[in-house]
Amino acid sequence: MNGAVLALMIAGLVGFGAGAYLAATGSREVGIILMGGGLLFQVLTLRQLRAAKKGAHDDR
Repeated sequence: MNGAVLALMIAGLVGFGAGAYLAATGSREVGIILMGGGLLFQVLTLRQLRAAKKGAHDDR
């Protein structure tokens, strides 16, 4: 797992958490947008992990 994957993972968690907090405390539209962005970063993280796993199997 390289630094880019970790950065995407952290960005996803922070974005979703901040969005959930903002959605619960009043700024609903901004919170929903941030949660969507956080989920997008998590999807990109999973895509990178699958590609790395597939590459590891191809190297054998």
